[in-house]
Formats: sequence, C-alpha cells, structure tokens
Amino acid sequence: MRVRGYAAATPCWAVHYSANVAATTEFYAGLFGWTTATSNGATVFLLRGLAVAGLAEIRDGGGQRPGWLTHISTDDIDTTSQLVLEAGGDVLGPSTEWGDRGRSAVYADSLGAVVGAWQHGTTLGVSFAGAEVIDEPGAVTWSEVVTRDTLGTAAFYGKVFGWTQQVGTATEEHEYYEWISAKRVVGGISMMDGGHYPPGTPPHWRTILQVDDCAEVVARTPELGGRVLAGPVDAGIGTAAYIADPTGGTFLVIEPLPELIAALRG
Repeated sequence: MRVRGYAAATPCWAVHYSANVAATTEFYAGLFGWTTATSNGATVFLLRGLAVAGLAEIRDGGGQRPGWLTHISTDDIDTTSQLVLEAGGDVLGPSTEWGDRGRSAVYADSLGAVVGAWQHGTTLGVSFAGAEVIDEPGAVTWSEVVTRDTLGTAAFYGKVFGWTQQVGTATEEHEYYEWISAKRVVGGISMMDGGHYPPGTPPHWRTILQVDDCAEVVARTPELGGRVLAGPVDAGIGTAAYIADPTGGTFLVIEPLPELIAALRG
C-alpha cells in the first residue's frame, strides 16, 4: 500500500543496522526482492522502487547492536527528546540531521528498549516522511514493543507520545495489547513469557514484515544464510515465523488471514 505521510506518534520507518552491509543487502534482496539506493547519505531498501526500510552501517566503537530499529514520527524531535528524559528514558546521543530529508534521534525507553524518532523535513520534494509502502508482501506491516512490564511500558509511551492501550488479539497463553493514538491502532505491546524468551532477554522493539507465503519464506531463509528461530506457527491472525538474518538482525514475518488483508486494504 502506497503511503505519502504519517500522523505524529505513528511508527513510520524501520532501519536495519548492520556490520556487514553487503551480506544484509544480499539476504533481503533474495528474501523480499529489495534493491537499494542512497540519497543525502542515507541508504534505503526499495520495493517496487519505493522506500520500504532503511539500511545503516555499524561503525567500530559505536556501540550499536545489529538489527532493526523502529522509528516513530514526531513533529518536534527536540520536544520528544525532552519528554523521553522526563519519562525516565535516555537520549542515546544527539539527533542526526539528514539534510532536507529530516532529523532522527535514538532513545532507550524507561525499561531499556531502544526506539527511534523521525521528524520529516520541510522542503517540498526532498522531505522524507517514512516508508512509502507498507502492509503488502515484502513490506513492514506492524511494529511492537516486547516487554515484561506492561504498566511501566505504557506509562513511558503515554508520556512521550500520548499513547493509550487496549487489549489486543492474543492466544490464551499470551498477553497482548495495542497502542492507540488519536483513536487509531498504531502498534502493539507483546508480553515476554518464560516459555518463549531466554532469561535475561531485554525489552526491545520488533519489526514485522508481511509475506504471501510464510512456509516458502521459511524454506528459503537458510538457503540465503539466515536462521529460522521459530515457526511457522498459527499466530491467530495468520501464520508467522521468527527469523534471524546473517548479520544477527531478527524480525517476524506473517502471512495474514485473508480477512485481515482485506481490512488493511480497506
């Protein structure tokens, strides 16, 4: 689905941080058909010629771990940074200027989950709002924070982005909530339980990509150098699998139920 802009407080962009850009590029090209392009110092993955996600190289000594980083849209990144501090989180370095495209910042929430913010630029034709395609095979379809403390997580994001939460779709064994912003569902809160996460797993944001055949993606993952960590499994809203790419980044893929696809397109 083509997207031309995002309301404030909406997950809008996912960037993959990699210590081996060539291996990361090859893997996602093989799995999803993505290509790459570079503009104003920023490298983006493209699907059908549209920006679908970002790609950034991890520099030595930067402390950045490989993997996916969710960015949430904001109208004022300086105000967002101040709210992060007031809510008990940390600002992980100064904001980054991306020419006329916009500004980004990276935070740790009050429980340690790392999340980014994106403020688009103001120059027409150059300003970048976020992913130009979502909710279709090969594109990001959902973002969620994985935590052991729903109340603490809700308090932080409520303070920073004004989000509230409601009970979401879940199995009997799994507690799940949805983030609400301006009466819209914009993301999720997934509770960590002992049966699925090793002890000591830190809170984190998770990127979920839509596929049209989960079993086929699972079969091709090891051929491309990745690992299938779990699945395919029935996730209630579709068939899902948890995958690690060759450079250590993890993500979920989901083949949604037909009625969910209809709702996304409707």
